[in-house]
Amino acid sequence: MTDRLETTVTTPNELIKHLAEKARFLRINALALNNRTLHAGGALSSADLLAVLFYHVLRIDPQNPDWADRDVFINSRGHACEPLFVAMADLGFFPWDDLHNIEEAGCHLHGLSATTTPGVEISMGSLGTGISIASGMALSMRTQQRPGRVYIITGDGELQEGLSWEGALTAAKYGLENLVVIVDRNKYQSSDRGTEQVMPLEPLDDKFRAFGFAVRRIDGHDIGQVVEALESAPLASGKPTCIIADTIKGRGVSFLESGHIHCGRFGRDIDPELLDQAITELETDAAAPLLRIDVRHQCDSVSEIALGSIANVFSEKLHEWAAKDPRVCYVGVDTMDMAFQEKYPDRAFDVGIAEQDELGLATGLAMQGMIPLIQAWAPFTPLRNFDQLRTYLCRHNCNAKIIGWTLGLVNNSHGTTHHDLESTALYRVVPNLTVLTAFDDDQFRQAFDAAMAIDGPVVVLGPPEHYAPGADGLEDLPLPAHGDYVVGRSQWLCRGSDATIVTYGPALRYAWQAAEQLRTDGVAVGIINTTSIKPFDADIIAEAAAAAPAMLVVEEQTVIGGVGSAVSEVIAERRLTTAFRRMGIADQFVEDVGDWTYCRAGVGLAIDDVVRNVQELTQEGT
Repeated sequence: MTDRLETTVTTPNELIKHLAEKARFLRINALALNNRTLHAGGALSSADLLAVLFYHVLRIDPQNPDWADRDVFINSRGHACEPLFVAMADLGFFPWDDLHNIEEAGCHLHGLSATTTPGVEISMGSLGTGISIASGMALSMRTQQRPGRVYIITGDGELQEGLSWEGALTAAKYGLENLVVIVDRNKYQSSDRGTEQVMPLEPLDDKFRAFGFAVRRIDGHDIGQVVEALESAPLASGKPTCIIADTIKGRGVSFLESGHIHCGRFGRDIDPELLDQAITELETDAAAPLLRIDVRHQCDSVSEIALGSIANVFSEKLHEWAAKDPRVCYVGVDTMDMAFQEKYPDRAFDVGIAEQDELGLATGLAMQGMIPLIQAWAPFTPLRNFDQLRTYLCRHNCNAKIIGWTLGLVNNSHGTTHHDLESTALYRVVPNLTVLTAFDDDQFRQAFDAAMAIDGPVVVLGPPEHYAPGADGLEDLPLPAHGDYVVGRSQWLCRGSDATIVTYGPALRYAWQAAEQLRTDGVAVGIINTTSIKPFDADIIAEAAAAAPAMLVVEEQTVIGGVGSAVSEVIAERRLTTAFRRMGIADQFVEDVGDWTYCRAGVGLAIDDVVRNVQELTQEGT
């Protein structure tokens, strides 16, 4: 376990100086990693807390990460994992040079902390779950009479999730003295707006006391206070401990502190030359050079491109419909169209990081005559709020519209928690719900208007804002002009006499490229863009079966319950004659990162896989 400080540090002042230097070491190398990752603000605000934990408090053994008597650390928010990875590499959980490959194809280091990395106890990324899981771990350790404690750092924004407080109630009920919850209270959250603006949390210490915790509030950048608070845990007999650490987002870098940047990558969102300035600020007065990340080695082969302006198009349509109809309102989840809020302050609602509340609020608004337009973060809608979707919004046939994007693996660098692979299957089974898709900005406008014409609940699944495409992710495809957008009717993009590919969303990109390749080889392939998932267009499937002897569904969703299942139901029920296959994500989690091309290839969704399946099907159909 980590007892190294006892042989090198002899006085409290030396300890504090040593840990402060370690915190600066974490900051500067985490910031260098931000050349590739996204979460600079929270990474820097939590560096002092992580330095004290990993270099002084935690009983851990990097050579034996599963040591039964260890302490457990949980990075509840999942993101802001850069200083955590730096500390773990420095202590020897994995080789230092692995840091240079973060988010690269096949690397164990994801954009969110995950158990693919040695020493990470649990994969996180779906916000607000940490306290509940930590309570279960602490209870299990106590029941088994194991001496370890569970330490968890939670972001303050994720305390807007109701599950955080359900977990807190459980921790207090069972008197989990071996649980220490540390709140990184930097007062800003993922939308780069203040928590007190998005969804007020104060008085936070009183809230935790009311939920049965022993609470101490400290300056999270005062190493002495952090050490004293953590050494004092448990703060009271028979109670879990909560340490609220007041911190500054972007701590240590002047322009990050003033900008309160949560999501930002040097070279993409932040001027790359500012990285040198930030490193210079952090190196000032250091006893020895602290930077060990070779910034020049960070070639960032997983580069992102912008597909269009889907967020801007959403804003455009939101404003357009709000001007037409005073019942139209906006409901966001740590999102806000600021221009809309300024123009329509009485129709702009943001519940913070709280997907269940988002749909609960939208249900109530709709049942009293408003028309909520809900900006959803996939996959957390529908995964986090499926009960509210099914039992309330749709059961009562509420006139509300859920607008989502990032279908499939396009959010690949963040890992499994951010893959949206189940939405189609889940949405298909909900009564009263209409489910539409759009491939690009222009079609999104059409789908939006079609949704607004329906008096009932509708989901519109649009294209992503940006993604890391890899070798075959083209920005533009030579698609034909969009036809009329008709609910219940999907669209022929082209017709072929040998085979038909049924697809939608991001899968249309590589399905189209595969079809072009097949045409050069003499295989005539038609393509159907499934713009209406529910109601599903059974007639177009019958047309396809009559037009060609083979049919292939390509979707970037689970093969269980998606469009492939819908097509197979039509084939079976109408007794259609066709050679048929489904391509999608098998019954598995995708525990890999890299660019979109790499991740798709790993699950059998490369262009060559589509070509091969069509070739095999056409042979079967002859």
